[in-house]
Amino acid sequence: MNIRVVYLFIFSLILLFFTGKATAQDTLITQYGDLLLGKIERITSSKVYFKTAYRTTAVDIKLEEVASLRSPEGFLVNDVLNQNWRGQLILDSTQVNLIGLQTTDSLYYFDQKDIYEITKDEKKRFKDRFRLGIDLGFARAKSENALSISAGLHSRYRTRRWDTSLDYQDYASVIGETLVSRTSLDYNLAYIFKREWFVNGKASLFSSTEQSLDLRRVFSAGLGKNLIHREEKILSFMGGVVSNRERFSFRAEEFSSLEGIFFSHLSGKFWDKVNLNLDWAVFPSFSESGRVRNTFDSSLSYLFLNHFNIGIHYVLNTDNRPPIETENRDFILVIKFGWTFQKR
Repeated sequence: MNIRVVYLFIFSLILLFFTGKATAQDTLITQYGDLLLGKIERITSSKVYFKTAYRTTAVDIKLEEVASLRSPEGFLVNDVLNQNWRGQLILDSTQVNLIGLQTTDSLYYFDQKDIYEITKDEKKRFKDRFRLGIDLGFARAKSENALSISAGLHSRYRTRRWDTSLDYQDYASVIGETLVSRTSLDYNLAYIFKREWFVNGKASLFSSTEQSLDLRRVFSAGLGKNLIHREEKILSFMGGVVSNRERFSFRAEEFSSLEGIFFSHLSGKFWDKVNLNLDWAVFPSFSESGRVRNTFDSSLSYLFLNHFNIGIHYVLNTDNRPPIETENRDFILVIKFGWTFQKR
C-alpha cells in the first residue's frame, strides 16, 4: 500500500512537471491554420522568430501572417518616445498591424511604426547589444581602373541612448611596381536625447594613393536629429564642425583646415533579408574659401543562412580644391562577401 502511494506521488510530480512545461510554452497560430508550440526567440516590428522542438533554428513568420500569438512570459515594448511598457505580448488578427501588451490593469495596442524595439523583459547582456562583422571582396578602383582586394572589420555597440561604432576598410592592388591602396578607419560616438535629438563625435583616418593623400586626420562634432529611429531603420541629419589635417605625398608640410559638415544617414532592413545603407557628407571649408569636399557612401547587402551576406559597396570622394595639384575625385566599387557574429 505504501509503495503504491509512493508510485502515485512520483507519477503526480512527473505529470505536474510536464504539464507545467506545456503551459509555459508560447502559442502561435498562423492565418493558414498552423498551430505552433514553443518559444518566441525574438520579435521585431515586422517578424516573429519562433523556436519549436522539431527545428534547430527558429521559424521566421511575418506579423501579418500571424492570426494569434500568446506568451506567458513578460515582454518590454520601447516606443519611439523612449517610454517602456511591460506586460504579456498579445497578437491577433482582429487588430491589424497592431501589437498588444497586457499589463496588470490595462490592454494597450501599439502601431508598428511607433515601436522602437520589442524584447523579453529581462536584463540585457553585452552580446545582445554588440554587433561584429567582417567582409572580403573584390574592388574596382578609379586609379587605372584597377581590380583590388578589399577587407573590412565592423563593430557596433548600440543601446537606446548610446550608439558607438568602429569601422576599418582597406583596398589594395599592385599595378606593375606601383601599390594602389585606399584605407579608412572611423570611430563614432553618439548620445541620443529625448525627442530623438543627438550629439555626435567622430574621429577618422584616411589615406588614398589616387589622391596622393598619405594621411587625412578628421575630428568632428555635431548636433543632429533622428527622423526615423527603429531597431531596424534609421534616418538622421546632422550639422557640425570639423578639424581636418592632411599630409600629401611629395610634400613635407602638413595642411590644416576648419570645415563645416552637413551629414545625412539612412540605413536599415527595408526589404526582407535586404539591408540598405546610404551616407552623404558635405564639408564646406571655413578657412579655405571656396573649397568643398564630398563623401558619398552606399551599400546594399542580401542576408542568408543567419550569419552571412553578399553585397555591393560604392564610395565616392571629391575635393574641388585640394591643397596640391592632384586628383580631385576618387571612387571605388566593391563586390563583397561578409559574415556577422550574431544571427540576422
